Amino acid sequence: MSKYTGTSDGVATAKRPGTERFVVLCNKRWGFANLGTWVVRDIKGKPGTMSVHSTARALDTSYGTDKAAGKEAILWFVQYAAALGLEEVHDYSGITKKGCEKWGRGWRIGRGWKDWTEEDNGGSQKGTWIHVELAPKYADMTAGDYEAVWRSVPKP
Repeated sequence: MSKYTGTSDGVATAKRPGTERFVVLCNKRWGFANLGTWVVRDIKGKPGTMSVHSTARALDTSYGTDKAAGKEAILWFVQYAAALGLEEVHDYSGITKKGCEKWGRGWRIGRGWKDWTEEDNGGSQKGTWIHVELAPKYADMTAGDYEAVWRSVPKP
């Protein structure tokens, strides 16, 4: 896995079990809150551009006021992205890098980290949540199979 899928696999007709299990596992490990997974919609602020949430491979999970847990999770996701089947991770509040607090930053498979600016950003300045996108193969895994993948990766 080394190529970003984006929305190329099209609009989903239902939630995908691997994506849903990922959220549950985040909530269990860090006490995060599920802010949503599958919803057919455009990217916020970009009419006519489909969101990866439409594919049921994207999720938003909130760390609330626990920035330490948020930072730990984001860095763990990126460190083990290949093993976890992750293609993109958004750090909306920039907690993973000093100097990125205003606009945040995003990580993408094949590109790495990109520090955002006022003109080029993830669209949700200073949000206290994390956006994650799974590769199709991982999003389609059964809950049990995805949990086995998750548990195969060293804990943070």
